[in-house]
Amino acid sequence: MIHILLVSLVPIFAVMVAGYIAGKRGKIDNKNVASLNVLTMEFALPAALFGTTARASRDVLAEQWPLLCTLLIVMLTMFAFVWVLSRYISKFSAAISAVIALSVSLPNYAAAGIPLASAVFGTTGKLYITTAIVSGAIVMSPLTLAFLEAQKADSNTKGISLLFVSIGRSMLKPLVVAPFLGVALALLGLALPDYILRSFDLMGQATAGVALFVTGLILSAQKVSLSPRILFLSMLCNIVQPLLAWFLIMLIPMPVEMGHAVVLLMALPAGFFGLLFALSYQADSKDAGSIMVVSTVMSLVTLTIALALVAGTSLHNLL
Repeated sequence: MIHILLVSLVPIFAVMVAGYIAGKRGKIDNKNVASLNVLTMEFALPAALFGTTARASRDVLAEQWPLLCTLLIVMLTMFAFVWVLSRYISKFSAAISAVIALSVSLPNYAAAGIPLASAVFGTTGKLYITTAIVSGAIVMSPLTLAFLEAQKADSNTKGISLLFVSIGRSMLKPLVVAPFLGVALALLGLALPDYILRSFDLMGQATAGVALFVTGLILSAQKVSLSPRILFLSMLCNIVQPLLAWFLIMLIPMPVEMGHAVVLLMALPAGFFGLLFALSYQADSKDAGSIMVVSTVMSLVTLTIALALVAGTSLHNLL
């Protein structure tokens, strides 16, 4: 079990530290990383999402609906709760509140989830993590992008018009279009040639590494906050979210292994989407970066407990 945790979490820290050191030593300008962010969010990540979703079969997608529904209920519930707290208690703008909410509600499926799911569930784990990535790409990302688009919309656009304009713009982003196209191909049963999928894979392989490196660069230009608010938000991500998932799997019929996968996926630390979205829209990224770092450190304990509960073993056996 400890080996599984190390394989899942140590690479995240290693790449972020590399980016942090590069920024601190001036090897790369840590205040001007927009080009690297464009590479990640408009090329590498969409390519990875398209390649992953286009490979899924119609039958596989149909079998994963309990997992998909449960993940979405948990993430959307947490997103709404954190957004309300950030907007009306902390008094952030609607867009910044959405970035913070996404940071808390969307786990790090890409960097931590893939090795964890594969190690725990084997071949089936790839199906689970694919479903999880799809849920984030086709629902959580467009939702956050709609808030960010609304912030930069024409001041004359208001009310229902602003809502439709914001949603329309968010749906045209490569990050959203790519997985939708992949899912559409899968549902239609259209298989692309291997050389085309391999081309997307080659570009998509850069996603996690570049995203984590950029995260380190950004963090090198700002301080990680350990305020009570950041600690509370990190606990929502690492503790409350998997507990909510545990409750839901008792209500939604699904195989036992799939239920275990839901809990483990929800126990993953915070992902980097919120931070990179904030960078793309020149929004305040300090909280998103702090939540990611604190949540990842905290997951050394919380993810161990989740693994122990799912595996039905004691913590003593994990050491």
